[in-house]
Amino acid sequence: MSITFRIATAADDIAGPRAIITARQLAAFRAILRQESVRTGTVLLDPESAEDAYLAYHFEARVCPLALASVASLFAFDADVISVVEEAQFRGRRVSVYRDEVAGTIGMRVSLTSDLGLELNLGNANAHALLESLGLRPDSIGAISIATMRERLTNPAVQRRVSAEGLADYVGRLDRLLASADTDDSSRLEWA
Repeated sequence: MSITFRIATAADDIAGPRAIITARQLAAFRAILRQESVRTGTVLLDPESAEDAYLAYHFEARVCPLALASVASLFAFDADVISVVEEAQFRGRRVSVYRDEVAGTIGMRVSLTSDLGLELNLGNANAHALLESLGLRPDSIGAISIATMRERLTNPAVQRRVSAEGLADYVGRLDRLLASADTDDSSRLEWA
């Protein structure tokens, strides 16, 4: 089992925009993501397994490096798709494509994953050790404000404890994650 640390905002607490897309649009979207990945030298499609029946319909895509108009044109400028992509770009998130087996449709929504994929995914033991070294309860699920976590990371006693326990690399990655957070009051670090 693992625990993922990520940045959450008030926008994550409400249902965001969703769009229904066709299989033909999905194929065109995957093709442009592959093409742009090669052109820019970045990975835009995760995972890239089009051959796997499940993964072909369940993946996340980076849309922040792409022009909104170029993505929207693939979907005939559908207002729902524009809403999803625009929200993802505004919030610095990926889009999630999924198949609704009950309805038999393909959907698209804003993902919980940041565009750059800065989330920190640790095994339970390492995550609990990190939480304890930061002076937090080693619970599998939790949240703390960004400001409070930044204060903890600058505390000399916490820094000594982290260094003594060999967790400095994790704290460095956590610090990069926190740097990507908005500074509004609704931003928080969550783990689950």
